[in-house]
Amino acid sequence: MIWRRIALLTPAAVLAASLAACSAKPTADNKPAEPAGAVAVGNLVFVSGAVGTTGDAEAQVDEVIRKTNELLAPRGLDIGDMIQHTIYIKDGVSPMAVLNRFHATATSLAPSLKTEKSVGTIVSLPEFPNPDSLVMVDLVAATPKVAGERNEFNRIDFTFGPAEISETIAVDPFIFVAGTEAMDFEHGTLVPTIEEQVDVIVNKLQFGLQKRGLSVGDMISHNLYVKKGTDPLQVIQLFHAATHKLAPQLQDKPSVGTLVIVDGMAADGFLLEMDAVAVPPSVEVARVPYDTPIEIARTVTVGDIVMVSGIGGIESGKPAGDAVEQAAIAAKEIHASLGASGAGIGDMVKYKIYVKTGADVEKVRARFIEEAARLAPSLKTSPAAETLAIVEGLAQEQMQVEVTAFAAKK
Repeated sequence: MIWRRIALLTPAAVLAASLAACSAKPTADNKPAEPAGAVAVGNLVFVSGAVGTTGDAEAQVDEVIRKTNELLAPRGLDIGDMIQHTIYIKDGVSPMAVLNRFHATATSLAPSLKTEKSVGTIVSLPEFPNPDSLVMVDLVAATPKVAGERNEFNRIDFTFGPAEISETIAVDPFIFVAGTEAMDFEHGTLVPTIEEQVDVIVNKLQFGLQKRGLSVGDMISHNLYVKKGTDPLQVIQLFHAATHKLAPQLQDKPSVGTLVIVDGMAADGFLLEMDAVAVPPSVEVARVPYDTPIEIARTVTVGDIVMVSGIGGIESGKPAGDAVEQAAIAAKEIHASLGASGAGIGDMVKYKIYVKTGADVEKVRARFIEEAARLAPSLKTSPAAETLAIVEGLAQEQMQVEVTAFAAKK
């Protein structure tokens, strides 16, 4: 597979790129590069997070969809070509109001989304760097072989679940899985404890993948969104115990993973939501384990795409220094992780920075970009797409920064 980096640094892209306006005050010789609006790898297009700035939440939904359309337009794409989306809202904003507006606006612009649906997730965050921001949308799009033929990417809908999104979508060789929570949509019930919710979620994930002849053991990437007040380390233990019970092979062939603590999901009772990516067992997958093996892989490579687990600023097993220092360490660790996979940080096509609330987001972002560009000067002229989110916390109490990434091997 040949990959092409397409950095769409139009004025609209700069506006829509995740929090670009919040970069640190640079010197003339040390200016953080603006992120790319979108970067294409094969038929996947990784898009920077689009952030709302004006009006109420519903108005900002319209704004971020418009910005996303502008980012995709140079590729001949639009919102109808999204295959996976994550909606971030400020805590206190109604998830259902945002979801209803998102699907209404998106389908009005791209009626194909009524049948050719995306998979999606929604979570609440404590704040955005811009105090006026209420909504952010982060997504992956895909380019059909024939323009407009979005049915090329096979969707399977929920048996019981949201009608506006698909349960899974196949973009060869990847299977993208929608956000999965513990709600029993058939009976309208929700189990109350985290132990019960993890079991329900993992079983729902298994059920969705079985429709494609796959299983939880075919998962190569997962994101865990844990509600504030729930023990993240307990969630990690429960999740891996449940997945390993269904798929013991994950102990030797783990996925990459990320965990962040958020304020909530679509319903108040949800304590955990996860989304995932899988591939059929016939697809060749290369994994790089951590030096001390744990339940997740350091990286997973499929074809030319390298997925990196969420990496914090950790040295000698402990978070180091303040958030700014942790950002620099995270850049170094991503570079090292990608190096072990035959790539480097200069090959990043998309990164997501999660910053714990209370840290100086502007300085964190600037320091990460600075260190990444020091390690790979090519990022100054060929930057990656970016999403930045402020979260309630990470897996360890002292962690203030975590970064996950996608890269493309040349």
